[in-house]
Amino acid sequence: MRSRHYLKAALLILLLMTMAGACVVAPTTVYPPPATYYYVSPSTTYLRDCPSYECTITATVFSGDRVQFLDSNDYGWSRVTLLRTGAVGWIPSDLLSPSPISVTYYVATTTVYLRECASYNCRSLELLTRGDRIEKLDQDNRGWWRVMSYRTRTQGWVPASAVSLSPGPPYYYVAISALNLRAGPSTSSRIIMGLSLNDKLEMYDMTPSGWAKVRDLRTGIIGWVAYRYLETFPVRYPRSAPRKHRAPAKEKEPAPAKPATPKAM
Repeated sequence: MRSRHYLKAALLILLLMTMAGACVVAPTTVYPPPATYYYVSPSTTYLRDCPSYECTITATVFSGDRVQFLDSNDYGWSRVTLLRTGAVGWIPSDLLSPSPISVTYYVATTTVYLRECASYNCRSLELLTRGDRIEKLDQDNRGWWRVMSYRTRTQGWVPASAVSLSPGPPYYYVAISALNLRAGPSTSSRIIMGLSLNDKLEMYDMTPSGWAKVRDLRTGIIGWVAYRYLETFPVRYPRSAPRKHRAPAKEKEPAPAKPATPKAM
């Protein structure tokens, strides 16, 4: 009888020990997040040592190069590792793609010169016309893109306002409450008509001084407007236009006093 009691007690102890072991929580293993990989889109561009076009170039990268994403900022730059060489640097996020594809754009204005450097004063290399295919390679912080012409494989610079994602004409929208359509690219030119918020315009040309030759789609009238008051999409609220400062009125100078007439004696 005692052996039976000993056996039951041993089984009970074993059962309690098993239950206690089941209550012990195993330590959680923390795994690192999976690495994210992208591909460089343009045929040639650069990694830089900080997130700006003014920073030093650390490596040259080419279309199809695979990079590992490390970090990003709020200004459209990503910090990556170039898997081909192990170089680390910053690159504009819009030049990366989940798959190896090229970034193709089209000339949007009637004509534009492909220039040797990012300025209207630089030597022209090729005359591009509306619909010509170009590949974006790089850009600066002044609104210029370095591109390659598919037709001649020539590389150069064009203003970003002259290109579009689609081969058709570029459309813009008035971004302020009222905008004057003028006969020429100057505030002294005759006013043809007034434009309102979100009026749709077709872009024809741009001047180095920031004036755009456009056509109002509602009336078909062609004229010039200041490009800084246009957007590529309709806006919900008008942008504030700079106020015209009136010159202070000049104070009238007092009239010179007339000499007194001597009284007759």
